[in-house]
Amino acid sequence: MVLAIGYSSDNFHPTRPGRLCRGRERWIQSLPTEDMPTLHRLVLSGATFSDDSARDALRGLNRAGIDMGALVSQILPGGHMVAFKEQGELAVVPEGLEDEDETFRVARRGGAWFEGCQRWRMMVEEPEDINTLLNQDNVDGFLWLEDDLISNELEEALYLLSGMAEEEQFPVKRFQPAGVVEVLKHAKALVAVHLDKHGPALAIYTYEPLHVVTLLEETAENVGSLAVPFAIPPMLARWDRALQELRVRWTLERENEFPVPPADEPTRWSRLGQARAKALSEE
Repeated sequence: MVLAIGYSSDNFHPTRPGRLCRGRERWIQSLPTEDMPTLHRLVLSGATFSDDSARDALRGLNRAGIDMGALVSQILPGGHMVAFKEQGELAVVPEGLEDEDETFRVARRGGAWFEGCQRWRMMVEEPEDINTLLNQDNVDGFLWLEDDLISNELEEALYLLSGMAEEEQFPVKRFQPAGVVEVLKHAKALVAVHLDKHGPALAIYTYEPLHVVTLLEETAENVGSLAVPFAIPPMLARWDRALQELRVRWTLERENEFPVPPADEPTRWSRLGQARAKALSEE
């Protein structure tokens, strides 16, 4: 099986946030806003598949074969990382969190029953803490801060971001776009945990672009994975199309064979990509 990490780098417009995750996740309806700044968004997801049709792809960061905690720590070095959760299930709240003042009850299934939850924040001491929270699907995201203090203003921004979340509904609603802007007034970066088909995806929201292509390629190569660029966020896009576009560039720029085998029954994108790559190699 081929291991791959997919990434996209684009501008994010809070007043026009676009879709999320092919119907599995939606934005919380935002407040009427004007003159909101354009942000930058780096999205990471992963997949495993057997050939370039990606018909058998299992999608999500947990499929990329990469230590995501270590990678995030390299993308956002220094500073302080704080994990946060709005509606944490009491049974899986991280150890060491004892602030019972932040517990509350949330109506589930149309108000038929109520579930105990806890709003929590946790300093991330080691990259492995990021992996643990992602693997448990037990975190809304991470804040990259100058210091280890969460001000009252930042708490208010976090509530705007995820206070109206609907975790038990389908599609899931986790974040309000206007809240991303408010959070970034007090944090250097917001790392939001979005959904892909079979696991989590990460979106890193900042004011300035993050130049990490070389880091992603080297990290992937070191563990036998493949870094695949996407024009749009990977959890929205087709892997077979992205693989064929990468195959064409690979043929132009590298001498070694493209590391993803062609499918026995090519898709439309793989037929076009293979034909174009072959033509370029013969020029």
